[in-house]
Amino acid sequence: MTRVLLLAALALACVASTAFAAELGTIGDKAVILPWGDWLVALAVSLRDPILTILLPIIAAYIIQAIRKVYPWAALFLTQRRVEMMLEAAVGFGLNAVSGAAKGKTLSVNVAVPVIAKGTQYVIDTAPPAVIKAAGGADGIAARIFRKLDLDDHASEAAVLVPAQEQIAAGTVDADELRRMDEMTPALMTPAAGDS
Repeated sequence: MTRVLLLAALALACVASTAFAAELGTIGDKAVILPWGDWLVALAVSLRDPILTILLPIIAAYIIQAIRKVYPWAALFLTQRRVEMMLEAAVGFGLNAVSGAAKGKTLSVNVAVPVIAKGTQYVIDTAPPAVIKAAGGADGIAARIFRKLDLDDHASEAAVLVPAQEQIAAGTVDADELRRMDEMTPALMTPAAGDS
């Protein structure tokens, strides 16, 4: 179908002249001119609607098919990117929520457990369910935070990750406390009126 249209356009371009008229002959000293350019324009205008009603659905179908092929990869990339952003926020929140924890500091077992638990609970309370599911639920989030932390030599999955997951499952991490801390963080970041 597209080849036929391309060939028709090529034929039209080959026969079309700049004057869009052809001299058929002469009568006396006057030339008889056939204004075929006007007829061609009238034909194109009359065929515009049928061509558009046929071509637009075909073009739209190709575009939709291309989007369907690309969409799963794009959706996967965007979901993974959201999971990574969520984990960065969880690690930052956990480090800020636990005293003795700081970014770039090696964490001991006693500090790492509440960092993981509070960071995971923060994600569960604030992230969309689809992102939580993509991260593997509460246990998956805790495991990913565990892998992102800089832990001392005594830290292991059994010593850090399992107790953090138990705290999360038992509900001992106070979600209201986490929300209050999250609301206080912007207030602490803005300088007071007299500060300069």
